Amino acid sequence: MEKKSLFKNKVQMYLYTIIFIVCLILCILIGNKDYSKEKVLDNIRFSELYDKVEEDNVFKFVNANDALNIINKQSGIILMGFPNNEWTNYLASYINDVAKEVGIKEILYYDFLNDRENNNGTYETIVNNLDVYVNVDDLGNKDLYAPTLVVIKNGNIIGYFDETSILKGTISPDIYYTNDVINRTKEEIKMIFLEYMK
Repeated sequence: MEKKSLFKNKVQMYLYTIIFIVCLILCILIGNKDYSKEKVLDNIRFSELYDKVEEDNVFKFVNANDALNIINKQSGIILMGFPNNEWTNYLASYINDVAKEVGIKEILYYDFLNDRENNNGTYETIVNNLDVYVNVDDLGNKDLYAPTLVVIKNGNIIGYFDETSILKGTISPDIYYTNDVINRTKEEIKMIFLEYMK
């Protein structure tokens, strides 16, 4: 009885061998990738933008779509601000301290400045969904101001903190944040976070 060859010819054998080796190399590369680096990169990136926040922080960058999805129907904590706003720098530091104290592992960070300036539709939807909470300017326009902390549980807003978002120009954060104000701010944030964790 004649043995049947697995391959019809040598070219087919070489082709299958090369495909097998390429697949094996890809599997090894994918299996060795360190997926935890993304979290570390967000931490470092955030601390580079906000010098009052240490590298070991809980912040993860999200875009407008991610923020809207959380606000609409999920659970999460979102800090909304932008890097050239010094009030966000201070508040982010206090938020990070409290989050680590109570055991919250992740706070989403949404830099909304470009979306607001470009009248991004998703950003406008976020403002509309937060309509009860957002500030209204002298012309009656509703808008987000930095910094704003929003805490959502199962699609319901259980915390909204924007106390310092309208203080610009009247006082600087290093003067505003006395020890008493820092302690009060942290305590308010802590109460919201504990409610979120129930």
